[in-house]
Amino acid sequence: MRTSPSSPIRSLRQAGTVLRACRTARKLSQKQLGEMTGTAQSTISDIENGVVSASLDVYLRLLEALGAELSATNRVTDRESS
Repeated sequence: MRTSPSSPIRSLRQAGTVLRACRTARKLSQKQLGEMTGTAQSTISDIENGVVSASLDVYLRLLEALGAELSATNRVTDRESS
C-alpha cells in the first residue's frame, strides 16, 4: 500500500478533511465505515464536515478501520525555519 503524506490537523474541519480523504482513498462510503466501526453514518458525516467534535476514541477507531494512524509532531514556527 502506498503511504500518503502527513497532513497537519489544527482544527475540526482539517481533521474531518483528513478522515474523508482516508475514507475515499479506501473507496468506502460513510455507511460502510460506520458499519465497520459501530458509528452512525450521520456522525461520520458531521465529523467529516467539521460540525461535531468526535471523542479521541471514536476518531482513533475510524482511523484504525481505514488503516491510518494519528501522530503528533512539534509545530515548526516561522522563527524556527529561518
